[in-house]
Amino acid sequence: MADIDVLGTLTERDFLAGYGEVAKYGLLGDAAFFAWLEENGPGLAAGDAGLRQDAVRRSVQMKADIVMRDETEQGDRALLNLGHTFCHALEAATGYSDRLLHGEGVAIGCALAFEVSARMGLCPQEEPSRVRAHLSDMKMKRDLSDIPGELPGADALLTLMGQDKKVVDGQLRFILARGIGQAFVTGDVPRAVVQEVLSDALRAG
Repeated sequence: MADIDVLGTLTERDFLAGYGEVAKYGLLGDAAFFAWLEENGPGLAAGDAGLRQDAVRRSVQMKADIVMRDETEQGDRALLNLGHTFCHALEAATGYSDRLLHGEGVAIGCALAFEVSARMGLCPQEEPSRVRAHLSDMKMKRDLSDIPGELPGADALLTLMGQDKKVVDGQLRFILARGIGQAFVTGDVPRAVVQEVLSDALRAG
């Protein structure tokens, strides 16, 4: 049982940071839910209790289903980390400060993961554009340029990503996507592609 009334006590920034994790569920495994969020997200943020209840229910159900399918964390559960490899590096780069809340980092990380997926030809470029458009509609952080203050360069961010707990035998594992709602786990991601995406994102700032 989730008490959604507590959501009404949050600041807008904290609420939207939490929403980053909700959007993640649509992005990783339910295109219809993401489309629903595109339509209903603004109303949900504005305080519609029914919409909030529906979003929480779907997110909790998706997490429970994934965890039940993968109790020993061998496969599907890793999908819950969509956006987190980038997020953890950005949190470290910002000193785990209020420059970047966890959910904000997840949202930016999801956008970056979809950008990497598009650069690798796994999904159309329209998909990362759609992710960023929704985050923008929700008035959320969506790019590295939305993080206040200086960030280290692409090489330094890659080094921080290499310190992530999801590194297996020296190889970074990414959650990428073949489209919205079609995430998968892979270690087969060229470093040069990630570096290029990060460099372009830093330049855009």
